[in-house]
Amino acid sequence: RSIDRSIGRQGGGLRPAQDMELHRADQALAALDIARTDGADGTDADRSTVARDVLWLCFSGKTGSMRVQDFISSTSIQVNYEELARIMSSCVQDAWEDNNANFVLRKLISHGDPVALQLIANAMQGRAARCARSLTGCRILIDLIEEDRQGVDLAQIKDELLAHSRSLIIDFSGHHVIKVMLEYASDQVVVRGITFWLMECLGFLARQRHAAQVIEKVLEKAAAWFPIGKYVIELSLAAQALDLSKHESGHHLIRHVLLYSTDFTMGDLMQSEEDEGQARRAYFDWSGIEAVCRQAGLETLPTHETLPSDIAIQLLTTKEAVRSLRAPKGQGRKFRQKIVEVLENMGKIERQQQQQQQ
Repeated sequence: RSIDRSIGRQGGGLRPAQDMELHRADQALAALDIARTDGADGTDADRSTVARDVLWLCFSGKTGSMRVQDFISSTSIQVNYEELARIMSSCVQDAWEDNNANFVLRKLISHGDPVALQLIANAMQGRAARCARSLTGCRILIDLIEEDRQGVDLAQIKDELLAHSRSLIIDFSGHHVIKVMLEYASDQVVVRGITFWLMECLGFLARQRHAAQVIEKVLEKAAAWFPIGKYVIELSLAAQALDLSKHESGHHLIRHVLLYSTDFTMGDLMQSEEDEGQARRAYFDWSGIEAVCRQAGLETLPTHETLPSDIAIQLLTTKEAVRSLRAPKGQGRKFRQKIVEVLENMGKIERQQQQQQQ
């Protein structure tokens, strides 16, 4: 904690005048050999000196950071990962915010033992959401989750991230962490928690670039963990199919609904044993679907056995909708054209050349 912060802000190589400090830091790294756990004679003073010099090296610039990284990944010595993790944990927030020290943390996560990883995870408890919003810090969390090392408990970190998922979903860095949490989810808690939040304001989130990527990942993972949640989200997206097809983020979601829709239906929901709240939400969405279909002038309204993809196709293939999608000018022409190509490839609308020939 006694690092000179001005050194950490400099970047680049080390000044010649720092050669003595560099030599001391290299000696400190040598003291982290597993055979010399506590420094020269095991005193607290020696451990404090080792910690100060190692941290100075991590924050001193690219050259010093690379020396520590090479030490961590070395195969010629047995590194005391636990002691190094304890040193880095003492200033974990400074480390993830620093352009050089954060690479040391990442190298320690990829090469350290479970005890070292647990020390880092413990230091990040209560700071995980702040770390997720950091451009450099989000990679630390992603590495921890991807490692998923046996014997490392990340439950509290995941709970904190889940509690802040509303803001992280739309954050430039945070949405990457949420996507990785979904990708490596080992149970339905994470998938259900994020799905419920998405249901509350799907119309806004589907048009937000970062959130739309999270929605697509939820649709992918919920197929196995939370089929009702996937159905409700796809139902809501289907009701907005034409509007979302004109949007940069939204058209990706409509394409997903058209090509990878669930085979879950309202009839299945009525026979399921899921809790009443989810059923009420789905029925509410269903009433909205019927209103949208009437407004679109569909001759045949969808039934409880109609899939979300079929509802989206019905809404996108009316004469007025096709004319809107193929309009040469107007909002989102490039995105509308991609949806038209999907519908043509599915055989739901005729290709424009065939229409002209007829």
